[in-house]
Amino acid sequence: MSYVLTNIPSKLIYWFKIFCVLLIAMSSHKTSAQDTNDSLDRKNTVKFHFISTALYTESFVLSYERIVKPNQSFAIMGGLVRLPFSSSLGSNVNITKDDSKGGVMFGGEYRFYLKKENKYPAPRGVFIGPYANMYRFGNDRTFTYTPSDGSPPSEGMLNSNISVVNIGFQMGYQFVINNRWTIDMVFIGPSLSQYYLKARLDGDFDLDEEDLIGHEILLALLDRFPVLKELLDDEEIKLNGSTDKWAGGFRYQLNLGYRFGGGKQRK
Repeated sequence: MSYVLTNIPSKLIYWFKIFCVLLIAMSSHKTSAQDTNDSLDRKNTVKFHFISTALYTESFVLSYERIVKPNQSFAIMGGLVRLPFSSSLGSNVNITKDDSKGGVMFGGEYRFYLKKENKYPAPRGVFIGPYANMYRFGNDRTFTYTPSDGSPPSEGMLNSNISVVNIGFQMGYQFVINNRWTIDMVFIGPSLSQYYLKARLDGDFDLDEEDLIGHEILLALLDRFPVLKELLDDEEIKLNGSTDKWAGGFRYQLNLGYRFGGGKQRK
């Protein structure tokens, strides 16, 4: 997964600590047991994505990796993700109702496990390869706007859709424990990313007031997307329209997997 689109919350530190515990447990495992079990040929791995749970309020993302050659594999991934949007969209704009909110992600990758660097065949060891994925977030919210001059508050509705497409190349390492469990990490993963924003503002506002509300809402909406916010910083972007931008990104990943299938002895 690529996480160039959001700020990194402190909860990520919590999952990093969990990873350290898993790594210590893995390191204490006897090598002789691993050597014995590694003779079993299991071509399938299902993985749970830890990092997504640290970045999103609600997230459930899985991936499936399939060995296609002794040192090559492909993987597909997908799941549900939801951004923790603030209950306020500006100093005078307060959300009264979330009519709908949600998000999805899906993607794929191809891995080459380096023969010269790895003692064992895939899926253990150092790997490189291309990847691509897409995130899509949608949100409909009802809000009230209270003018600073003491005028009666007005009600409005905001519909927003944000999508991010990432195309890149990665390098990582996958540990295999007892031929059943895996700890999968990507530590180098640059990408070219396309950010797309489409929003619509409805309400009983005059033109000047609508521009003011739209500016406040847009800044608050993009707060979770610092890259897109920076790209649009020098442009006059208004709601009730769409825009897209390309920028560089980066992928990082930590997954816990379970291997299955066959269990035949390697020749």
